Amino acid sequence: MVEKEIRNTKLDLPNERSDQVKEILGKTPNWMIQWGISLISGIVILLLLGTAVISYNDIIPAGIVITSKNPPVYLVGRTSGRLEQVLIAANEQVNKGQVLAEIESTARFQDIQYLKDQLNTRQAIVLELDTLKKVFPASLELGELQVAYGNYLAVYQNIILFRTLTPNIKEAEVIGRQLQEQQRFLKNQKRQLLLFEQDLALSKNNFERNKELFDKGVISKAEYEEASRSYLADQQQYEGFLTNISNTQIAIANFDNLLTKAKIQGTEFENAYIQELENAKQNLITMLEAWEQKYLIVSPIDGVVTVFDVWNQFQNVAAGEVLFTIVPKNTDGMIGRVTLPIRNSGKVKVGQRVIIKLDNYPFEEWGSLAGEVKSISEVPKRGEQALYTLYIAIDGLTTSFGKEISFRQEMQGTAEIVLEELSILERVFYEIRKLFV
Repeated sequence: MVEKEIRNTKLDLPNERSDQVKEILGKTPNWMIQWGISLISGIVILLLLGTAVISYNDIIPAGIVITSKNPPVYLVGRTSGRLEQVLIAANEQVNKGQVLAEIESTARFQDIQYLKDQLNTRQAIVLELDTLKKVFPASLELGELQVAYGNYLAVYQNIILFRTLTPNIKEAEVIGRQLQEQQRFLKNQKRQLLLFEQDLALSKNNFERNKELFDKGVISKAEYEEASRSYLADQQQYEGFLTNISNTQIAIANFDNLLTKAKIQGTEFENAYIQELENAKQNLITMLEAWEQKYLIVSPIDGVVTVFDVWNQFQNVAAGEVLFTIVPKNTDGMIGRVTLPIRNSGKVKVGQRVIIKLDNYPFEEWGSLAGEVKSISEVPKRGEQALYTLYIAIDGLTTSFGKEISFRQEMQGTAEIVLEELSILERVFYEIRKLFV
């Protein structure tokens, strides 16, 4: 009985609450509720309009290094060893080709420099052994270059001895004298031939006159035959003169040929010695340059030297260690070099604006620099991470806050590449779209 009453009571409760609810809902909301709903609706509408209208930059951040278009040159040691001498001080002006330091080697630096100067300035070949010993003494301490230097001296001595003894020249002189004698003999023969031609003409006239007299019977046959024999003898003698002249001319041609061969042979020998000397010289110069690249630190440009970890003589350095940096005098303007990861790099294009925030100058205090993408490498640089290289043209060193920044080489910071402006609503839409991709 009790359970039935309780059941009836529970069944009646919803009806009672329904009436109460109907009573409440039937009442008109007061003004506060009405204005509250309107205000919230307006705020929601304004937010939606704001997300559709308000936009901000879509950027890709990357590391940037600002340097001059003529960048600094880093000089590294090419071999490990002890510094034999340091020839400059920090922040000193240096010229192209100036030696900054020497790494210890088996050669003596002063002897190397002396030999280099002699090889570069001496043009004419030394003609005496004593002079050779003074110009290129055997006492030079050249270390790795000693063998090449000894070969150079040996070849030099050979050409001096050849020019001193001149075997081919002496042979040519002997042949030349013989040739001159034959030429003088030929002249005498020709003069004698001219005289004999006159005698032969007289002999011929005598023969023809005797023949006429014999035909007329004025002279005897014996006298005619005597005149004939005399004329024939003169003719034979004339032919002998011609033969001798021909032999002399042949001898002159032979001597001339021998003289030419002797001169050519002598020239060939001399040219061979000169070429051998030039080869030995070039080999020595090449080894000199290799020695300088290995043991000398030389400035490749004009500029100001910056010293890193080099502080005194006899300091040990390692191969590949940066010893000096040369900052060029002529910077030729500024440029930013950006290393950009491959991710999202396809959005980057030439001409896009770049916001540069330098680590040296805090952005909150100094502001940012403006730049523009000028070029993008066609392929990424391989390494631990593939990176594209971008070059950024910088408008100047005046920041967005109107402050002037002093230029320093290798200033580092962050470059924000402005890709495009997207509204907040578009960004929300892109994020939602990602969920369904």
